[in-house]
Amino acid sequence: MKNGITLEIKATQVFGDIDDAINEGYRYIFLRGSTRSSKTISSLQYIIIECLKEPGISATIARATQVSLKNTILVDFKEVMGTMDLWDKGTFNKVDNVYVFPNGSVIRFIGMDDTTSRLKGMKSDIALVDEVNTVDIEPFEQLNIRLSKWVLCPYNPELTPDHWVLKYEEREDAKLLVSNWRQNAFLDERTKKAIRDLKLTNPDLYEIYSEGKLVEPKEKIFPEIKTYKDLPQGIKEVYYGLDFGYSVDETAVVKLSVKDRDVYVEEIIYEKGLTNEDLAFLMKEKGITRDNDVVCDSAEPKSITELNRNGLQVVGVKKGSGSILYGIQKVKTFNIYIHEDSENLIREWNNYKFKKDRSGNLTKTPIGDDHALDALRYGVLQFLDNQYKKGKYVILV
Repeated sequence: MKNGITLEIKATQVFGDIDDAINEGYRYIFLRGSTRSSKTISSLQYIIIECLKEPGISATIARATQVSLKNTILVDFKEVMGTMDLWDKGTFNKVDNVYVFPNGSVIRFIGMDDTTSRLKGMKSDIALVDEVNTVDIEPFEQLNIRLSKWVLCPYNPELTPDHWVLKYEEREDAKLLVSNWRQNAFLDERTKKAIRDLKLTNPDLYEIYSEGKLVEPKEKIFPEIKTYKDLPQGIKEVYYGLDFGYSVDETAVVKLSVKDRDVYVEEIIYEKGLTNEDLAFLMKEKGITRDNDVVCDSAEPKSITELNRNGLQVVGVKKGSGSILYGIQKVKTFNIYIHEDSENLIREWNNYKFKKDRSGNLTKTPIGDDHALDALRYGVLQFLDNQYKKGKYVILV
């Protein structure tokens, strides 16, 4: 290798397949694979080695959101660099998430939900977009048009039949590499058994995480979360949603800042044991006044009256039969962005699922904490849904 560096790595078949695809001139290399097939680790190894071989090269490593980036691919990168005995042979800027090699090569880590417009000004020679099936096409294309060479796109095959990734894979300059855990010669027997046993407990997950086969997502209700740090310019509407709780459940208040079809949601209150007087005090402390529109569960008329007597403007949401499912559907028609500090709302969003019956079939019953989600749903139904503004009920059967 150049610069007198010699590396020994544990390379799987997937690493060799990546090398072949790039040497054959492909621009887009999609790595559809099961869990532990080494698709992500091999991609990281390849990116790192390219940075070492070519001084001054610019690389981007991305994931759908900044939150998921820090908890997944960035952790994997540090681990791979450690196994290659390279982590201390460069500098890592924790604020900007940038790693600089001694030869001037740079790797930038970015969430594709970036609100600082870094994507629109970031040029790269090579890139890695991890779990590309969770990424929207627009930010992918922003990265793509500023890319001079190639991009690696590993993902678990859980995506809808009309997903943009499948269309990209049909391009002449795209290569699809399908892999599973059997191609990873370094996998221990205990992990292999755990993957095989999925067939006994969860056939759907077995098809995805063992065989690497395409399976449409089922039980997860909301898509990959998109977060924001600062509100964009042009916010014209601001509303608040409230879900009552007390000793068992948290009382949740969220703020909805609306710009066209984009809704920026921030968790304002999430706390147990609040009386209505306590709640009114906290809401006013957070800057909510009688001039602000607040919507809550209409099943709490006494609480609504008490909050209004305490100087707020609170109304009950108009609900009809099937309003929970209808509300979920309406929330999904907007581009929802959640403030990066809204920990409870983020947790609820990521874990909200449809319940399965004893046979493993999906029901229409949502499960998971939903206090902040209910507050969001009330806000969408009351203020952003024309059906409900007109006082109509929608009955789902």
